[in-house]
Amino acid sequence: MREKMGKRGYLAYGIAVLLSLYLAAFFSRLYVPERQLFLDTDSLKDQKVMAFVYDEAPVELLPAGDETYAGVIRSGESELQVSVRLRDSVPERCTVAGEEKAFIPVSRYITSEDYLGTYCVKLGAQTTKRLQAGVLLFVGLLALFTFALRENRRAGRDKALFTYSDAAVRAIGRKPILLSFVVTAISLVIFYGCDLKPLSESIILWQKGIDLFQLFACINPYKSVELYSWQYEGMMLAGYGLPSYLLYPTLGGFQPGAYHWLQSFLYKMLNMLLMNGTVLSLISFLLERGFLKEERAREVYYFSVFNPLCFWIAIIFIQFDMLPVYCTLLGLLLLSDVRKNKWSAALFLGFGVACKVTYLMLLPSMAFLMLTLFVRDKKARKDWLLFGLGFGCLLFVFLLLPRILPTALHLAYRDLPQTRRLWRLAFPLVSTEIRTYAAIVGLVIAFLWSVLHWDTKAAMPIQILRTVLMLAVIMFTFSSLTLSTPSFYLVSLPAFVLLVRQSRNRYECVLKSMLSLLVVTQFLLRPEGDITATLWFFGKTPVFTRVLQAVEASGKALWWKSFLYSVSYGAMLVYLKLFWDLVCKTAESWQGE
Repeated sequence: MREKMGKRGYLAYGIAVLLSLYLAAFFSRLYVPERQLFLDTDSLKDQKVMAFVYDEAPVELLPAGDETYAGVIRSGESELQVSVRLRDSVPERCTVAGEEKAFIPVSRYITSEDYLGTYCVKLGAQTTKRLQAGVLLFVGLLALFTFALRENRRAGRDKALFTYSDAAVRAIGRKPILLSFVVTAISLVIFYGCDLKPLSESIILWQKGIDLFQLFACINPYKSVELYSWQYEGMMLAGYGLPSYLLYPTLGGFQPGAYHWLQSFLYKMLNMLLMNGTVLSLISFLLERGFLKEERAREVYYFSVFNPLCFWIAIIFIQFDMLPVYCTLLGLLLLSDVRKNKWSAALFLGFGVACKVTYLMLLPSMAFLMLTLFVRDKKARKDWLLFGLGFGCLLFVFLLLPRILPTALHLAYRDLPQTRRLWRLAFPLVSTEIRTYAAIVGLVIAFLWSVLHWDTKAAMPIQILRTVLMLAVIMFTFSSLTLSTPSFYLVSLPAFVLLVRQSRNRYECVLKSMLSLLVVTQFLLRPEGDITATLWFFGKTPVFTRVLQAVEASGKALWWKSFLYSVSYGAMLVYLKLFWDLVCKTAESWQGE
């Protein structure tokens, strides 16, 4: 038995070393990037080729012979002579400072028309600085992973490293879990939503050596690109990029204009794995704390993992937010015993929040939970401080620092068009010069109302469950006031688990689950996520795509879109109220069901 445990321990440490190496290499590339030159031929009609290096002004390469264009660019502190020879308006040869360079057509791996005439030329890496950054990151990450594995072994959590515990698996068995993956595989025949192509193609660009953040920083402002193909942080790219290397051998035959069957299968399965990790962790927590009877575990599992709203977003539409949802929830649950799980909780919460900058709006509720538990548990304050140190370092290094330093990510996202939705809904106050932003007001009200009505004497597990519900309340508050993308709705998955748990019969479970689809009406009945999009496989135009075309022809497109969003808006408010009612439940009612 000891030998077996020893082998499992060595395997876990081996994975920790490899994961530390991967993340260190990834983020050192983000902090100290290989400088890349982007050539764009869209201006050939004006007798010039545009040259871009991030953090430098665009340069016009002017005619210097027969289909040859030349100019001087800056890269860091150096000035470099660039010459490009074309054949039939396509670059054939590029020299930088007298050295011939290979170039990669960006359109080889991405379908966006914004980059049809864009080519990437690698100028050279800052090897020494990147190595230094990589070593520091590797040592820090390996230390955190080592601390987490050590406390897992001491707490007897060796067999459940990626869920809260194995209580849920023991209660429901393995067949329901296998069934969830079978259903996910069958869903491959359903046409995916509009976001999978740009998301998967962005990952491929990164894997093929094209720094997509440098690409965005250079090309997108110049061409006024509104929809960025990748809008997440580096941690999300690292998280979903790691399993994507399984498809790397197939990229030689990759066709960006074709249907992405392999990418669809991979990300469906990965999202279902993360959905299972989320649902099983919360069910395990409920079982161990006496909030759920074992005979209801399978029912709660089915209605949660197949929740229509979250299943459609994660598995059919294929959004990437399941990674931060899973990490954030597991981190919060591990705080239930911070003495035994401080480093594991710091890792999961740190990785989860660092995936997406919008998770910062959820941070105040999580911070309030941490503060409340810190004040109440005097014996564990040292452990809370160590947890805070680990969590804070991860958040700073992987989310905040890339946004503060003049990295390519910082330059690419400093004026991201999608962030403007936060300021769209506003009302004049006192005068037209002062405006009240509805999204900010809504977030402040939701947070303060929860804090000032919080039962600070409630048991610690109830405090955690209320925080999980508050994340969904804040998400729906923000989404209803900003017209956010459906990916953010996945934050509600743990709240739906608790909603099913308190339902009194299966009919009630069906009602509360099925009607959640109304939240995404504005996507289900539009071309972006047309629920009948599978008709494309048969050469037919999807039903609601034709409806929009007919409405546009009649001049009522704005009315139709407004109607759909109004339905979604009403549904969001209803589920916001349902989740808020659960937040306000008394401690006795939690124990009594």
